[in-house]
Amino acid sequence: MASDTPRNSFWARTFAHARRDGGWIRVPRLYTKSSAQQIASDICNAHSRDEKKFRMRGILPGERWHARWEWHADGMPSDFSVWIRLDDTE
Repeated sequence: MASDTPRNSFWARTFAHARRDGGWIRVPRLYTKSSAQQIASDICNAHSRDEKKFRMRGILPGERWHARWEWHADGMPSDFSVWIRLDDTE
């Protein structure tokens, strides 16, 4: 039986949480350094992409996001975190 309610992706839930929180939040997954760098770049540059070509679900048209990556101090040397925050200056 199919559901009428669309399932939210991990990223849609993560961006919704960041909107509600209003500050920097750590994405609850760990990445390699190169993946963390690419994800942060994709998030920061999403506002300049065509809406139909967003790489991640959950970013709404017109939103601008800040993102940074860093080594995850509690993890292995190869574990990196991504942090996101909605730009609310507009």
